[in-house]
Amino acid sequence: MKLIIGAVVGGVLVLCCGGVTIAAAVGGDDPPPAKTAAVETNAAPTTPAESTTAPTAETTTAAPTSAAATTAAPKPKTPTKAPAEPELSVEQQNAIKTASDYLEYQAFSRSGLIKQLEFEGYPRKTATKAVDSLKVDYKKQAAKTAKSYLENQAFSRSGLIKQLEFEEYTHAQAVYGVDQVM
Repeated sequence: MKLIIGAVVGGVLVLCCGGVTIAAAVGGDDPPPAKTAAVETNAAPTTPAESTTAPTAETTTAAPTSAAATTAAPKPKTPTKAPAEPELSVEQQNAIKTASDYLEYQAFSRSGLIKQLEFEGYPRKTATKAVDSLKVDYKKQAAKTAKSYLENQAFSRSGLIKQLEFEEYTHAQAVYGVDQVM
């Protein structure tokens, strides 16, 4: 014999047992009932004359419902984690290290650095991913390249901009670089 006993003050209670959902509600301002009602799921229904207490529970045969759907308080949200970064292959790690090493002693444009890594034997996709994973300020790289050119040669402003563009800096990067040294 399955018995479910429930008393709730100021809320809603939903209990599921063997495919039977029992819901009881008691208002927050109402005093609790003198007796707790027991509902027997296997017993024959009683008539009002046989019952000694007022019914405080409702028996249904509907499919069980989610407690979150029937309660007034919302279920707290579970914080979502950002997807984990995929692990890098040894080759990708080496390409990143190689690119970082080059940037320590020489200035490069983005495409110039990718080409340098390709020259070192890295596939284009790996070289591009490595370069893009680095936080490089290519305007500052253009300024370093412009300074290096001026240490060895004389250039007009427009000639130096063209030279930086030849090195595959964007026009905006080349202009910024030249503005820093001229």
